Amino acid sequence: MATKFAQAYLDTLFSEPEFQKLVEIAGYFYSSEEYSRDVPDYGLPQPAFVFQETLIWFSQAIRSGVWTYYEATPRGRQDAMHHALEHEAPPGYAATYSLGMETCQDNVKRQEVDEWIAAHENDCNLWLWRLANRYRPIFERACGQIQSDDS
Repeated sequence: MATKFAQAYLDTLFSEPEFQKLVEIAGYFYSSEEYSRDVPDYGLPQPAFVFQETLIWFSQAIRSGVWTYYEATPRGRQDAMHHALEHEAPPGYAATYSLGMETCQDNVKRQEVDEWIAAHENDCNLWLWRLANRYRPIFERACGQIQSDDS
């Protein structure tokens, strides 16, 4: 059974643009009834998938270098992510992601992607907050079934 959250909790979760809350939201997707690691988009709606995978892409790149992300991510998921970025992300994200897909073995190009990610970390977090709030009903369903405050 999916986790249930009171609307008051979700209001708090979506209220402040803090990085830790982005991570918390993404963590709830793993317990979604829709979530499946075996499909390229995790079985999540496109906005939730691109949110989830962008956090993984940026976090892994910042922590260990972008090549570790591309090396560990199946090509089908990379293709799904590139498609989702083309439809949901600000300019530059899909092109940079694609550059990483095609050139992650090239040290110079890989460094360009790493530097782009480092330079856009704060912008990315703000975009993810806008995305979460734009699609909040979808995110709330993906986080778990909502229960009323009266329950």
